[in-house]
Formats: sequence, C-alpha cells, structure tokens
Amino acid sequence: MAWPRLDYDYDRRKREILGRLEELCPNMRFDAVTACGVEDAEKVLERIGEYDGVVLYLLGSGCPVPLLVLEKCDKPTILVDEQYCGSGTFALAYGWMMGKRLPAIGIASSRFQDVVDKVKLISVVKRLRDSRIVVVTPKGERGYVVDRRSELLYGSGSRRFGGSGKTYDIAAQIERVKNLFGIEVIKLGYRDVKRYFDEASVEEAKPIADGWMRGALRVVEPSREEVVRSARLYLGLKKMIHDHNADAITIDCYRRFEELPAYPCLAFFQLNNDGVTAVCEADLSSTITQLLIRYLTEELTGEPRPGFVNDPVADFSKGWIIYCHCTAPSKVFGPNGASNPYIIRSHAESRAGAAIQSLMPTGEPVTAVQIHFMKDPPLMVVHGGRSVCNVDSEDGCRTKLAAEARVETIFSNWNRFGGWIAPAHWHRVVVYGDWRKHLKDLARLMGMDFLEEDV
Repeated sequence: MAWPRLDYDYDRRKREILGRLEELCPNMRFDAVTACGVEDAEKVLERIGEYDGVVLYLLGSGCPVPLLVLEKCDKPTILVDEQYCGSGTFALAYGWMMGKRLPAIGIASSRFQDVVDKVKLISVVKRLRDSRIVVVTPKGERGYVVDRRSELLYGSGSRRFGGSGKTYDIAAQIERVKNLFGIEVIKLGYRDVKRYFDEASVEEAKPIADGWMRGALRVVEPSREEVVRSARLYLGLKKMIHDHNADAITIDCYRRFEELPAYPCLAFFQLNNDGVTAVCEADLSSTITQLLIRYLTEELTGEPRPGFVNDPVADFSKGWIIYCHCTAPSKVFGPNGASNPYIIRSHAESRAGAAIQSLMPTGEPVTAVQIHFMKDPPLMVVHGGRSVCNVDSEDGCRTKLAAEARVETIFSNWNRFGGWIAPAHWHRVVVYGDWRKHLKDLARLMGMDFLEEDV
C-alpha cells in the first residue's frame, strides 16, 4: 500500500500530465519514460545526453530514482511533486538537492501553471545556449572599452581591475561566453558598420525618422538630418543582425562616437522596441543578461520584454535608485504593448548626435539584474524596486527612471566581490515586473551563484 491510494490510476494520470504539458508548452517536445527502480534510473541516465533538460515528475513515494538521477544528471532538471503522490520522496529529495550545487530546482504546488512555468525555464536555457551575438569593436584591438575605462580610473597600464590582476580582453570574453553558455559571439569592426550604413537607403530611412519625430513629445537638439542618419544606422544594423543570423548586437560606442557613422542610441531604441536585443558599450555581460530576460518573459508571458541597460545612481535621502542611460526602449512590456512617451535629445555627455529620453511607466514593480560571467563560478546579481518617477535633469544620461528600493542595502552589496570590469560592474539591466524567483531558478539551472543585492 502506498500514497495516494490503493486504486490510483497511475497510467491515466501520466497521460493527463503529459497532455497538459504538451498543450501548455507547445515549443517543447516531451519524451515520457516511467522509472521505478535502480535499473530504470540507469536507463534514464544513459539517454539524458539526447535532451536539453529533465523533468522528474513524482507520482509515487519511496522511489530511489529521483536521487540517483539528480546526483548524476548535468542537465537542467525540474523536480515536481504530484501532490499526495510523491510528497514523501519530494520532502527527502528537495532539501538534499538544494544543499548541493546541482543544476536542479523543485516545485510542489496545487497550481499546474506553477509547474509549467518551471518547466519552461529549460526552454529559456536552451534558447540562450543557441543564441548568437554580434559585438562591434575595433579590428586588431584585443582589449576594449572595459580596459580603457580602467585606465581612466587607475592610470595607464594598471592591473587593478578585475579583482585578480587580470586584463579581460575581448578574445578571452568571447571564449568564456562560449564555454559557459554555448553562445556564439561574432566580432565585427567599425568598417563593417560603415558598410552596412552606406548600403542602407536614405529614402527608406526618412519615413522612419519622421515617424520617430512625430511620435516624440518633442525634439530638442537634433536636426532632422541627424535623426535620418540614426534611422539609416538602424536599417544597417537590422540588416547586419539578419545577415549574421544573430539574436543580439552590442557596439563599442562610448568615447568612440566619432568613429561611427551615427550615434546608435535611436537605432537601439527601435531595435529593442522591435523585440531585438541591442546593447551599448560592447557590454557582453549586459547583452547576455538582456537576452535571458527576453527569453524568460517571452516564454512565461508570450511577449518578449526588453531590458533597459543603465548606470544606476543612488539617492539615499529619498530611498531611490535612479537608472540612467541615453538609449532606452519605449515599449517596456514588449513589441505589441503600448509605447510610453519619449523625447528626442542629444547624447547627454557629448551633447551631440541623437538619443532618447524615455519616460517610462511609474507605479510598477521592476527587477534589476546583471550576470558577471568572468567570475568563477559566474555570478547573477538581482534587486527589486518600484518605479516612482522619471527624473528630468541635464546631468547624467537622458533617460533617468527612479525606483523606490532598499537602496542603502543595494549599494552596500554592489561590489562585494571587488575589482572593476567596467561597464559590467556598474551596469544593471532593468525589466518591468517582479522576476526575481524565476531568475534565481535560472541561475541555479545554469550553474551560477546568485546574490540578492537588496537583502
């Protein structure tokens, strides 16, 4: 005799569960295997290499299979308790599992959608692994913006940044990203950008620029000609992304705007509104983080929300953290959502080019996250807040979204691990909504440490 009861129809329930998973996870394929003993566990482990992840659905208690599979499986694994069926095994396995560095998470809930949301995280991990990123930085230059900023802070030749006396050049970062996440990074140069810009049609760019200008609350500094150049760059980058079958692009732009055919701020604004990931400053950490957010929100809501990469500023007197940058989306809930108001300005620091001041929604929960992939093991940091206002100031970057948060605690934890790998250590990626629990689960499934900066 065993739970749930003597006459329980296991086969019928298995078919019901599989049918609901296939219905609610249409982009995933499930291959159901029944395992009740040690020999079954060994057969499951032999086949695991074929799959992107494993769902251990507990339909009975007292079975050794979950512990055996969990201990040896290196794929993202979801342990699910079928309430009143596998609860005894779940109670024993879950605590043991959580005490180890296993790529596994668990769920025990009477709400089936909670199970579905956990299972879909396997798809998020797979999509990130299959991603391609274009990074644009000067040809022949191994180091890039992170190294130049460190020299500005510590002097030429300094080895202080990175916390371990290392210089993390672009080649090392590309290799690390491939080894950790499976992501392919395609390195291009400014000449490539210029070629795509030159090939982009001016006549096609004009209506895009006019649409941006009509949609803006106002256009302050930039001329129409400057905005048209930005639209032409948008068309060029869009074609570049398409030609390289890429999911994201990041450009080494800061302090090098004069080497680009136009400021990329408006192009990035539109690409992110389109549902394409575009990030400034050749910041691979923020690009990977924003891709993860895009896939997570699309899997769980059906709509990919863009991240807002930013330089956060503290205001202890108000309990605010102010997220600042000169490029930002206006469709923070995804391409099919409403656009919030925006103003077209010049780039704040240089007072040149064309940039965006996005007036983002207030009274909403927001989550800030960053992945530091050069740490070993990699680290994901997260904090939360609630948007309260858009700060209008000529200082700092153009877009300045203020959020109420445990700001003193956040900044106490900001650089706990030491060193400086700018801009990744200052940057955070903000997304609308409270995604902390799902991000914590993803960090575990991907073998990352997890730090809640506001706890």
